[in-house]
Amino acid sequence: MNRVSVQKANEGATISAEEQERRRKMVRSAFRSNAMEGLRPNAACQPVFDAYVSGEIELAAMLPKIKAILATR
Repeated sequence: MNRVSVQKANEGATISAEEQERRRKMVRSAFRSNAMEGLRPNAACQPVFDAYVSGEIELAAMLPKIKAILATR
């Protein structure tokens, strides 16, 4: 992602571009780990991951939101 893309992606965010990238890498790592276990990502959960990466929610809020989504399926 180039500098302009990062700046546009970071507009309105409450965290730095560096923190967003750190979070993005953490989410990707979790996806890869799950894939190695034979698990596939659920598309309905993607907005929660996106909200975490953008700084809208914190890590502690992710699990309850994902559990709620998966409970309705």
